[in-house]
Amino acid sequence: IDSNYRISEGTGRKIRELYHMGIPFILVSARMPSGIFPLQEELGIKAPIVCYSGALILDENGGCVKTAGIGRKKAVLIDEFIKAEWRKVSCSAFCHNSWIVEDIRDKWVEQERDITSSVPEEGGISDFPLRSGQIHKFLCMGETGEISGLSRAMKEKFPELSIYRSKDTYLEIMDGAVTKAGAVRHLCGMYGISIENSVSFGDNFNDVDMLLATGTSFAMGNAPEEVKQKAGNVTLDNDHEGVLTGLKQLHFTI
Repeated sequence: IDSNYRISEGTGRKIRELYHMGIPFILVSARMPSGIFPLQEELGIKAPIVCYSGALILDENGGCVKTAGIGRKKAVLIDEFIKAEWRKVSCSAFCHNSWIVEDIRDKWVEQERDITSSVPEEGGISDFPLRSGQIHKFLCMGETGEISGLSRAMKEKFPELSIYRSKDTYLEIMDGAVTKAGAVRHLCGMYGISIENSVSFGDNFNDVDMLLATGTSFAMGNAPEEVKQKAGNVTLDNDHEGVLTGLKQLHFTI
């Protein structure tokens, strides 16, 4: 999607072309399901989706393929630590298709709601009956300095977790076993496709493990330089149809 969170006509057309050739195009995101399925519907394709950077994989009908979350007891400890020590940071939690926030009027929550069109639910972790007893992701949002400091503190206190920035003002926290690369490997196994024959596109730090894992990878032109250095190729940015440009460089056979 471009910086206005839209799919360009050319990119959508190319993805549908691949779909009708029988080549799966999988949306992999840190978003919750309700922030991904509408994009898939707009594209006019049916396929599994990867949510929360691999913590939850759903099939094309919304059924659970794989889940790996943070247990309730540890989730409460994480939530209490962040809210006690980092009061300027907005911390919310996700479980399947529930987005749990302390204050739905928080400016960061409103911003994320406008970007993803997902609907937050006000309350605490203990207020919700968690499916499978797990939290799939914590999302911490705040000013760059606050997020940098929180990232360092979290990695020191909870080294067993997967902790990374999805952008300068967002910190994603998940179970330590969760990676986008792991989700891609799982889906490649389902489809009977070697991961060396898969292609990935990414534009931020949480995409690096996936870019390194797939046989062909493209960093978007708007990605940080560190991410570009990890990818096999660099394409145009998201406002200039970088995905479409990358796909045109590939030769697909059925």
